Amino acid sequence: MKLAFLSDVHSAAAPFSAALKAARQEGFDQLIILGDLLTYGPEPERSVDLARDAVERDRATLIMGNHDALYLEPDGYDRPLPDWIRESVEWTRSRVAPEAMAALPWQQQRQVGDLLIAHANPFGGGDWSYLRTNEDLAKASQALVAAGFHAGVFGHVHRFAERQDHAAVYTVGSLGQPRSGRDLRPQWAMGELKPGRFRLEPRPFHHDWSEHCAALRNTGMSASTVDQLCRFFI
Repeated sequence: MKLAFLSDVHSAAAPFSAALKAARQEGFDQLIILGDLLTYGPEPERSVDLARDAVERDRATLIMGNHDALYLEPDGYDRPLPDWIRESVEWTRSRVAPEAMAALPWQQQRQVGDLLIAHANPFGGGDWSYLRTNEDLAKASQALVAAGFHAGVFGHVHRFAERQDHAAVYTVGSLGQPRSGRDLRPQWAMGELKPGRFRLEPRPFHHDWSEHCAALRNTGMSASTVDQLCRFFI
């Protein structure tokens, strides 16, 4: 079984659209959108439209991330937000009606055979802990084994990583805000699931971020917020 994973769109509709096109061309049995559809980027409306189309056209699974909970459950995300993120959230809320987000078929997690799929980690709904280090990945592997899973796929950290342990753990790179050091390419990933075995490969692709930053500068958000958002693409 082939599974295509797209994660952390963050209102970057152009790379989201490009990844959807590439995944469809390569072919898949299931399409998984790993959450964080909104915030940070300049195209929230189109990002929601693309997700809705993927659900209707591809029967995509849509996993809820922390930046989806911000719009679906405004009081359910209790971590304080820096001013630049809060401004981006408020601007996004002015563009996307709560009903548009609520109408999408969100899931907290998905199980496919002995593979667990969630936005951040295998530690349960509402836990947005990052899998940043080898120690984090090892803990995730232990949690997967304890729950009876052979492998897990997550987003949230905005970069591809893997740990082959008793249970394999993967994180998928970001479409909307890559955080892989000097590699600014957005990426999605293709996985192959067989009985007792799962492998995931990243699919990075070139994208010119100049139009993205130009669009951010036309949003009306403060210069300090836009500068902070654009620094990820320099």
